[in-house]
Parts: sequence; structure tokens; C-alpha cells
Amino acid sequence: MSFSDMMSSGRGPGVIGMVLALIVLLGFGLLFMFASDETERVGKSIESVIAHQGREIIGYDASITHGRKNLDLGPARVAMARQLSSVKLESQTLEANIANLKKNIESAKGDIVRTQEELETYKDEYRAYARGKAKGETMEKLETTTGEVYKDVNIREVTAIGIQIRHADGQKRIPFEELPESMKDHFQFDPEQKDEAVAAESAIRSVHEAAAAVADDLASQKMSAQRAKAEEEAKDKIRQDIALTQGQIAQLKEEIKGLVIQMDRAAAEANAARAAGRMHINKSGSISSNIRSKQVRINSLHAELNQLKARL
Repeated sequence: MSFSDMMSSGRGPGVIGMVLALIVLLGFGLLFMFASDETERVGKSIESVIAHQGREIIGYDASITHGRKNLDLGPARVAMARQLSSVKLESQTLEANIANLKKNIESAKGDIVRTQEELETYKDEYRAYARGKAKGETMEKLETTTGEVYKDVNIREVTAIGIQIRHADGQKRIPFEELPESMKDHFQFDPEQKDEAVAAESAIRSVHEAAAAVADDLASQKMSAQRAKAEEEAKDKIRQDIALTQGQIAQLKEEIKGLVIQMDRAAAEANAARAAGRMHINKSGSISSNIRSKQVRINSLHAELNQLKARL
């Protein structure tokens, strides 16, 4: 059946109404379900917001309480800040004063050092003057702190160590420690200067002793060299004497050989003369005697040669 047929029949409007009623009911059902879900969702969101805001309110209350406490401490902190500012200002002032005082102290130290240097310079000039002027001064008597007494004293020299004097019994150097206080003060005795002078004297003495030792060593070496040279020259002389003696012995031996030849010739001539019945003087005896004389001389030279060799 078509829609036009349905509308033209008697049941058509009722069916359409029923369909429309179902549609409306379905729409209201869907709307109710949507409204319920939304209400539930919104309700949950509101509870969460309320809980969050409650926590924020508690935090704000704590902040307000802390702020009130800080506010109550405000006057004291303001006073403290003013006091700190005052203390800071005083500290800066004190620091500036301290810096100025340090500068003044350094300046004063410099002045003290300069004053001390000037004083030491003056003392040195006075010492040089007083000690130089004392040279040649005489004293009837000088008694030391050790009880020694020197008479007819003549001051020869005043040094940083003491005074050198000539007295009735000789000469003496008296150290400052043994002089009377008045003389110590007059000559401005300074123990440090004495130590320096003693050290200088010791150094000079050491140098002198070292130089003397070197000189002695050189002299000893020179004497040894001269002695060795003299011994070598003496040995050379002995060697020359040995050579001369050996030459004399060799010459005597050659002369003996010649004499032996002459003696043999003389004996032969004598024998020939006797055989011929002629008169002939036999020279063999005199030649033999000459040979013996030379042999004695050779023996003597050998003894001298042995003595010379023993001296080498």
C-alpha cells in the first residue's frame, strides 16, 4: 500500500500518529540519557573544582598567616636594617681609618729606619773621630776589668776589637770587654762590629796562612827540584868520570898491546943479534916493567870505576 493509499484509508492517520509518538518518545529517551550523563559529568567536575579550591583556600590561609607573622616582624626588621646600614657605614669609616693608620705606620717605619740609619752614620763618624784622635794619647795607668794594670801607657791604635798599647813592660792589645765602661762608652764599643772585625781578621789570617802554605810548598818543591837537579848533575858528572876512566883503561890496554908487540920485537932482535954474534941491548926488561906499571894503573882505575858505579 502506498503512502497516498494509506492516507486515504481510515487507519492512515492513526498509524502516522503512533509513529510520530514513538519518535517523540525515542527523542525524549535519548535526551534524558544525555542529560543524565552530562549531569553526572558536571557533578564530578564541580566536586573536583571544589576540592581543588578548598586546597587553595587552605594554602591561602597559611600564606596569610605567614604574611601576618612577617608583617609583625616588619618593624624589628626595619630597625635591624637601619642598624645594619649604620654598622656598615661605621665599618667603612673604620676601614678607611685603618688604611690611613697603616699608611701612617709604614711612613713612621720609614722615618724610624732613616733615623736609625742617620744615628748609625753619626755613631760611625764619631767612632772614627774618637778612635783616630786617641792615637798617641798617653795614660799614667790603665787598669782592666780583669785586674791587670799597665803603666806608662801609650795608645798606638783603637780598632773595633780593642786598643793596641805600648806600656812599661812591652806591648799589648786589650779587647774592649776588658776596658773600663768609660772607655767603652768613649770609643763606642759595638759587639757586632767586633764580631765582623774578628771574622775579617780570621779571613785575612786564613788567606795569609794559605798563601804561606802555598809559598812553603812552592819553596819545598823548588828545593826538591834543585836537589833533584843537583843529584842529576852529580850523576852526570859520575857518568862522565866513569866514561873517562873507561877510556883511560881502554887506552892503557891498547898501550899494553903495543908494548907487548915492542917487547916481542925486542926479544926477536936480541935473539938475532946473539945468533949473529953482535952486541945488542935487550930492551925487553924495561918494556916489561912499563907493562906491569900500566897493569897496576889499570887495576887502580878499575877500583875507581867500581866506586863510581856504586855512587849512581
